[in-house]
Formats: sequence, structure tokens, C-alpha cells
Amino acid sequence: MLFHRMEQHFFCIPPGEKGNRMIVYMTQGQKTVLSRITVEGLPLHYLSVGRGYFARRRALHCLRQMYDSGVRRCICADVYLLSLAKQADITSYPVLPLRLALLGSLLDILCPGGLQNAAAVLRCGPGGEETARAALTVLARRARYVQLDMEDPAALAAELLYRWGIAAGDGGRRAALTVVCGDVREDTEGPAIYLTEDCGARQTPVWTSPRAAALAVPVTEPLAAVLTAAGKWQISDIHITDLLDIRTESHYNAT
Repeated sequence: MLFHRMEQHFFCIPPGEKGNRMIVYMTQGQKTVLSRITVEGLPLHYLSVGRGYFARRRALHCLRQMYDSGVRRCICADVYLLSLAKQADITSYPVLPLRLALLGSLLDILCPGGLQNAAAVLRCGPGGEETARAALTVLARRARYVQLDMEDPAALAAELLYRWGIAAGDGGRRAALTVVCGDVREDTEGPAIYLTEDCGARQTPVWTSPRAAALAVPVTEPLAAVLTAAGKWQISDIHITDLLDIRTESHYNAT
């Protein structure tokens, strides 16, 4: 009975809040407590996860309650908490839209000298067609040559030619970098930017924002994605300084 009352104290969704906050911010704390926070005017559930087996068990109970109330996405200040959220079928807020919006800045990190006289490869696997079309708009403005590596490049090749006056191909030059979209399993040689569903597990950008210092919680990339999607932040508020490729352990930084 005592354990039940503790669960009610720590884990019930506050009255009137079901369905209003569809994202939970998770962080490590001294004990497991569910509360509410507002970040840049955006209301969020806030789950502090205590240490130890029973604290994590109570946190999982809380997450399952939130799932029942409609919560499907989380923001984890500590990456290892994501595995706990997944047990309740709550997944990390996607960062792909933010990465796509920041593609120009990522290109500057990998190719600080620019792409005016260089070739870039746009590689697209299944499910990445929409992202590839958006990425092509950025590449066409920056690169002298764009090579299309995909099963059926005809549509994008025509758009590249008629909209941007660029014939698809590498111009006989070695590619300076590859932009990867969709489900591409094989490894990519050389510098690459991943615009894939799992891009957060492939590469880690380091960034700063003058607005982040004023917030009461650490601003992770998923939180920045939430804030920009909600119109609370602008893309210009985010400044990328470094990019770490997790697979190759390559480190690129702004010069």
C-alpha cells in the first residue's frame, strides 16, 4: 500500500494535463519525480530519474502513464535514459528536420573553403527522397558539381539541370563530401553529412546559442529541434562549431 501511495505521489499525470504536453524532458536526479516545466514558453513534462533499480522502476511506471496519456516523444539530457524511455515505446524527438535546416552550416564545417569549384555527392536510399530533394536545393547553390547516387536519379537530375543549370555528375573531380539521405547501409568513404532517421547516432554536432544560457535546463539537440519546430527559436539562433563522426571518429571544426 505504501508503494502504491508513493507511485501516486510521484507519477500521476497532473489533473487536466493529459494530452496537453506530448513531450517529456528526462534527466538524472536524486530521486524520481514527475513535474512540469516551461521552456521558452513551451510546456513540457519533466521527469527526474533517480538512481537505483527501484527509482528506475518507478520512472518506467511514470513513462507508461504518460504513454497512455498520449506522450510519444522524449528529450533526454542523459543519453542512457533513452533506453528506459524506449521500454515504454517513447522515442527521442527527431533531429533530422533540424539537421536539414542546418545543412548549410554543416557544409561550412566539412568544407571551410567552400564548394564553388568542387563536387559533392548526394546519396539517397529508400525513404530519403523528400530529404534528398530538400538537400539538393542547398547543394545546388553551393557546389560546382553534384553527383546523384540513387536508384532512379532522373527526376532530381532534371530538376538540377532545369532549375539550377547544373548537369548531374562529378565533372571529373573527386568528391569533396557526400550527403547521405534515407536508408543507406553501406559505409560512405570520406567526409559525409548524414541526413537520415538515425543521424543522431551517426554524428554529433557541437553548437552554441546565445539563448541557451538563459534556460534552466541543458539544451540538447532534440530540445533545440523542438524549440525551432515550435517557432520559439530561429535557425539563426544556432551556431555549429564542430562535428564528430561517431563511426570514423573524425572530428571537424570551424576554422
